Amino acid sequence: MNVIVRSSDLRELTNHPELTQQAGTATVLAGTGAFIAQISMLQEIAAAPDAGRKLGDMVEALLEQEFAYAMAILDADVTGIENILWFQPVPTGQHGPRIKVAIDPSDAIRQGGVEATVPFAQDKSASGPISPALEGQVRAFIELNKPVLMDYWNLKISTNKFLSRLRPLPRSC
Repeated sequence: MNVIVRSSDLRELTNHPELTQQAGTATVLAGTGAFIAQISMLQEIAAAPDAGRKLGDMVEALLEQEFAYAMAILDADVTGIENILWFQPVPTGQHGPRIKVAIDPSDAIRQGGVEATVPFAQDKSASGPISPALEGQVRAFIELNKPVLMDYWNLKISTNKFLSRLRPLPRSC
């Protein structure tokens, strides 16, 4: 989609609700590799003592939005884990592959509640309020399914193939 903006105060954007944003946020223009942000937000990042980290964090969040179409929501039937898992391929991301875990509520289909993140790398700690037992289950699921998870992460297979190739943990894990 192309939107020509002729107004310096961005009033034309009100005709395009998909482009509106809250102060301090950026809006991804899906599929374009572009985003809209207020200049003041970029100035704030540039003036920060940790500007590189802040910019990196913003880019990471924008990449996650860009690849949101490919996020898989995995329930107990697929994983053998009672908590909902989200897996989103962001092959150009800085963080590497990881699985997000719904903590509260544990059956949340949409992100936004309390969640934890478990990276694939064994030497990286999970973040968020996750019990050691649940983290162990998620790490076991990752190891059991690593080849298919990595194929999906690298956008080599479709979502349908991805889901059909996943193996759940035995219920005793």
